[in-house]
Amino acid sequence: MRHITPLLLLLGLAPPQHTVGQETYQTKFSADLATVPAVRDALAYVDSNFESQVQEWIRITQIPAKSEHEQERASYVRRQFEQLGFEVTVDAIGNVVARRPGTGTGPTLVFAAHMDTVHPLDTDITVREEAGILYAPGVFDNTNSVANMIAAARALEAAQLSTKGDVIFIGTVQEEIGLRGMAYWFEHNPGVADMLIAIDGGLGAVNYGALGIYWSRMVFNGEGSHTNSSRGKPHPALAAAQCITDIYNIPLPPRDAPVSAVYNVGILSGGHVVNAIAQEVSFTVDLRTVDPTLLAVLDTAVVNTCKRIAQEHRVEFERQWIQKNEAGGRPEDLEDRRRHPIVQTAVDVLEHLGWDFRGRPAARASGSTDANVGVTRGIPSISVGRSRGGDQHTLQEWAEIEPARLATKQIVLLVAALAELADGAN
Repeated sequence: MRHITPLLLLLGLAPPQHTVGQETYQTKFSADLATVPAVRDALAYVDSNFESQVQEWIRITQIPAKSEHEQERASYVRRQFEQLGFEVTVDAIGNVVARRPGTGTGPTLVFAAHMDTVHPLDTDITVREEAGILYAPGVFDNTNSVANMIAAARALEAAQLSTKGDVIFIGTVQEEIGLRGMAYWFEHNPGVADMLIAIDGGLGAVNYGALGIYWSRMVFNGEGSHTNSSRGKPHPALAAAQCITDIYNIPLPPRDAPVSAVYNVGILSGGHVVNAIAQEVSFTVDLRTVDPTLLAVLDTAVVNTCKRIAQEHRVEFERQWIQKNEAGGRPEDLEDRRRHPIVQTAVDVLEHLGWDFRGRPAARASGSTDANVGVTRGIPSISVGRSRGGDQHTLQEWAEIEPARLATKQIVLLVAALAELADGAN
């Protein structure tokens, strides 16, 4: 069934299927698709221009783009899409939105690559290349994806690959602080996206779920006191310290459970002088799981722990939200999402390109990317990887160069399969 003729594929007839275990999943990819001249030429363009792509990857990495300060990088991205003749806009929050019109009657396919990084603007982001690896803060997360997306768009234009559906490329902002740019685009463009693909993460994983992420600031307040008169006084710092300890005693499912959870206290702050009880002390909690019920239960346990300890220490407590991204659901809750052709198509594209999943699941009901915004809105959404890399959000961040070639070809084939080649495409 997977080796159908290009004609049937282009007409949207008899969709191929792929059997995984005992499940059969529809796919829109066939090896025949890669032999269509325009598709073949686009893939060849990626190969012949890969060195230029790597140089651009380095160039973009060296443009500072901390969340909420992506303007310079956004200007660069905008210029590249404008030079391709796309319809380009920058919305009120700062997303760069480039539309490549289709011929009509096809689904609108959206790609998102977030432009922001976590690193302060004064961070040394000079890229160092050694033995086929690039080293620099932000080089993997997520500059790699931005460069891949632009390169794929150039390949489509160079090959004059025509699709029925519109393809929208979005360089999103503020992903690292709550997927804000993607959420803004969806709120102001209802009904536009038929499918969403976030380009983010390590190459090989196809994620179709959404990790629920709750970020909170737990704030403890008291009257304060000079050290000399502090004994026995309400103490926000002591309350916060005990609360952190007790939070880490809240039981979690085992790490190897089908659905687990994780939390972390990341930022501690408070006080202005050494010789006084701080009047305000706070810490942040990052809570994550794909299970909406478990997310709610754990969140309630964390907040109730803080309330109880604040009362015991005679201080005031306030929970302040930083971000609240809801969970997409457990694997059994997302069976319909797994059956949507977007998932198996992405898996089949990777297999066609020779990717070795090394015995790991090819598709996972998780994800912590811009795709989460689509998942929780009921829009068929996945995230796909950008290369191999590691040490994200640190000064030692790195990314392998060569896998980015395959990741870019992945985008080209996803466009051809999911946005549907236009009638008469060759």
